[in-house]
Amino acid sequence: MAKQYKKLQNKVYPKKKADDSKPQEKIGKDYLLLGIIAFMIVITLAGWEYLTSLNRWMYVLLTFSLSMTYVFRHAKISENAKIYVNRASLASMGLAIAMFLLELYNKYAN
Repeated sequence: MAKQYKKLQNKVYPKKKADDSKPQEKIGKDYLLLGIIAFMIVITLAGWEYLTSLNRWMYVLLTFSLSMTYVFRHAKISENAKIYVNRASLASMGLAIAMFLLELYNKYAN
């Protein structure tokens, strides 16, 4: 009876194999993300003389954030370094959003 129970349990809840423990390979290269990063660089460089200093820093921070997102997804770095890269990406995105809101305030509220 115990043997049948174990067989039934193994069929219902199979044990994980050692092959499942290895990390999944990254599929794709995020061409859209690379295209957006290139677009941001072109916009920043082309409009540099027309942008205010606040807008310049906003675009630089957005480009940095997108670059850190790409590094987080595709670089072979340790888990500890991935945490710092992700935090840097989120912090620069937050600063860029804050600068955007400050620019809106300066343009429309004043």
